[in-house]
Amino acid sequence: MIDNRSRSFLFMAIAACAIAISPRPAHAHAFPSAEDPKVGSTLQTPPSRVVITFDSPIESLFAKLAVVGPSGDDVTAGAPAVDANTRQLSVPLRALKPGEYTVRWSVVAEDSHRTEGSYTFDVAGPSQ
Repeated sequence: MIDNRSRSFLFMAIAACAIAISPRPAHAHAFPSAEDPKVGSTLQTPPSRVVITFDSPIESLFAKLAVVGPSGDDVTAGAPAVDANTRQLSVPLRALKPGEYTVRWSVVAEDSHRTEGSYTFDVAGPSQ
């Protein structure tokens, strides 16, 4: 026969195991882990596309990526695309002239949390 002290210990052990193995929702957001071109970089050669790598998977249906030129015009040359592993978001660019460009992104992680942000890079003009 089990005494009250042993019964309490057994109950606590079972409860602790149940809590430890119960599924819990992930509360992760997708944040950039790498950008190409890099944040704040100055490029001598204009890039042909922008690629952002995220630290967790993103939903392709809700992924947005836009690049705006010095005069405020959209310089993307197509729709944003998410790669097969759902961690990279990219967009092709038109030919870029010298100036500052702003990259604006918005994604939804697979756990349904939205994140967004922006950064700039520069394309250098011809050498004098």
